Amino acid sequence: MIAVTAGRDLPLRPSALRLAESCVRTLTNSGAVPVVLVPGMDATAVRQVLDTVDGLLLPGGVDAADPHPRHFGEELRPETVVDEDLDALEITAIDCATASEMPVLGVCRGCQILNVALGGSLIQHLAPGEVNHLQDLRSHPEAHELRLEPGSRLAELSGSRVLRVNSLHHQAIARTAPALRVVGTAEDGVVEAVEATDPDRWIVGVQYHPEELTDRPAHRRLFDDFVSHCARYAAERQPVRREFARKQTP
Repeated sequence: MIAVTAGRDLPLRPSALRLAESCVRTLTNSGAVPVVLVPGMDATAVRQVLDTVDGLLLPGGVDAADPHPRHFGEELRPETVVDEDLDALEITAIDCATASEMPVLGVCRGCQILNVALGGSLIQHLAPGEVNHLQDLRSHPEAHELRLEPGSRLAELSGSRVLRVNSLHHQAIARTAPALRVVGTAEDGVVEAVEATDPDRWIVGVQYHPEELTDRPAHRRLFDDFVSHCARYAAERQPVRREFARKQTP
């Protein structure tokens, strides 16, 4: 069971929630059961859900809200659109997941909020340059190169040092959180992938959208590996959860 955060459908329908079908389908195809977390849940409820699941997926998407820059000591720029309820939801979920050493995967905005929650900062708006980071996926499914560090989890899973990826973001990681290391960049040096500095921890953030590229084995293996480690986490936690349930039974 993997917790997945849903965002609001901004800016046109702020009262509606949004979660891409491709994100859910990719998890289920890898053998997982998604459990959706929504903005507005209080911290106690989020912690209760995180106590029952085996992994955390932080997705992104077109027009996804940006993490509020106050979390890394900056003022809002005109291009930055925020949803503080979503920030609160995801930061609480990240805190719970990392404290229990649960596998965490962040995609696009999810990569950014993961970095922010762990103490990093963001570039609030990428200036136009040699790489188009905010592409039209319908006409160009792949936007630029992903150059991977040798020995990284992503390089080992993909079997390659260079991949072609899509791109739907106007922000990016600036200062990397202490618990993360950069393992992938675009041609222009923009950070596109991070992993836990501790090789025993399964924490990965990717700025692109691998859930839209699962017809390529390199990207499908990322989700298979994530779900596999979530299953391993579940098996390791089962005795603890069984004892907790026993104590709660009158």
